[in-house]
Amino acid sequence: MSRNRIELFDACYAAGKTGGVLVPYNARLSVDELAQLINSEQPVVLFYEDIFAGAVAGLKQKTQVKKYIVLSGAGAEIKDLHYEEIMVGGDSSPRCCAGLSFDDTYFIIHTGGTTGLPKGGLISHGAMLFNSMNEIVTWGISHVDSAHLLLPLFHTGGWNLLTLPLLHAGGRLLINKQFDPKQSLQVINDEKPTFVFGAATIFRMMIDLPEFAATDFSSVKWIMAGAAPTPLNIMEKFWARGIRFVLGYGMTEAGPNNLSVPAEFIDFEEIRAKYASVGKPMYFTLAAIVDDAGNELGDEEVGELVWSGPQIFSGYWNNEAETKKTLRDGWVYTGDMARRDKDGYYYIVGRKKNMFISGGENVFPPEIEKILYELPEVYEACVIGVPDDKWGEVGKAVISLRPGKTLTKEQVLAFLGGKLAKYKIPRYIQFVEDVPKNNVGKIENARVISLYGKPQD
Repeated sequence: MSRNRIELFDACYAAGKTGGVLVPYNARLSVDELAQLINSEQPVVLFYEDIFAGAVAGLKQKTQVKKYIVLSGAGAEIKDLHYEEIMVGGDSSPRCCAGLSFDDTYFIIHTGGTTGLPKGGLISHGAMLFNSMNEIVTWGISHVDSAHLLLPLFHTGGWNLLTLPLLHAGGRLLINKQFDPKQSLQVINDEKPTFVFGAATIFRMMIDLPEFAATDFSSVKWIMAGAAPTPLNIMEKFWARGIRFVLGYGMTEAGPNNLSVPAEFIDFEEIRAKYASVGKPMYFTLAAIVDDAGNELGDEEVGELVWSGPQIFSGYWNNEAETKKTLRDGWVYTGDMARRDKDGYYYIVGRKKNMFISGGENVFPPEIEKILYELPEVYEACVIGVPDDKWGEVGKAVISLRPGKTLTKEQVLAFLGGKLAKYKIPRYIQFVEDVPKNNVGKIENARVISLYGKPQD
């Protein structure tokens, strides 16, 4: 239970050598939420950072963890065992767990939790290894490469996107406790990483800083965004600097190394032409688009995206019902609706559950959100379906504006008119200070619906 720190890497390698299971918890969850996860997963030892001592005191009243260890640098006032004490007893001789197999669980990594309490995804040793191989082979990672870790290590992207692949290849990883956009630009400028991966929110914060224009990006082979749709105006800011900014896609249960635009192997013309695509399947990934009956669909047909391959998860901890829904006959059913073009590029159309039906027509919010982001005043946008007596459901756009900018409902609707079919244009517009997001910058549809899911503006 910690921010990004070197001790998490100690834990990663120690679990791999002893057969233990590493469970990184999101310390931003409430004590009650953490207690529910801990009581389900029953860790024997909880390592924690001293700034979370208050939350740990609450957990001690609600859970049955056997041992608590506070990480390096904690003050003497904390009476739990200190990390420095256990490191004194370390044995540096080679160690392996002889009975361990590729199928044994290595990590429990929680899903993003945008629709409720996170589920614990069981990630095996084999899945972690093949995720690394996916990146190393697909992106040509070697010992000369480096990256600044922008995602938290309680998240699948923190471990599997560049982090472990770089360490396996002998590359260099730059870490800090938590993301800071100004510091990240400074690291790019001074430390010369070759790869940068993050969520759209991260890059939006970067381009809003005056330091962005002066940052030296010459070492960066490409920048890739994932976790949430990325507006075109963000991509254009990087393209104007000559930076290969592209999209990728993945999920905890399937990698997350599944799709990426091959930035180093295509020219800028193709990057721009395929800007909305999340790319092609990575080396070990099997992908398909299927209908509700599980039949595979052809190019340009919209259906559910499914995955298979050696990098997928083994199921959810203590949740057989959800495992059966998601993992069927060796395929992970993503709940994402997608299409594939004739060149083999995949496009995410929307979430199957977030799709709404207006007058018998399927409406996918990302299509509308993409156009809303073309408005220079719009900072963030989320489109949801709300009840309507005549049409069943109609759209509602929840929008936050850039500082100092103003926009009216009439201006938004006038902009969307002519760009979208009439049934796709939101009936309602609500302006808010901040669109709810989770800890990696992904907009939380469930919270948006909970807060703003009524028909009125």
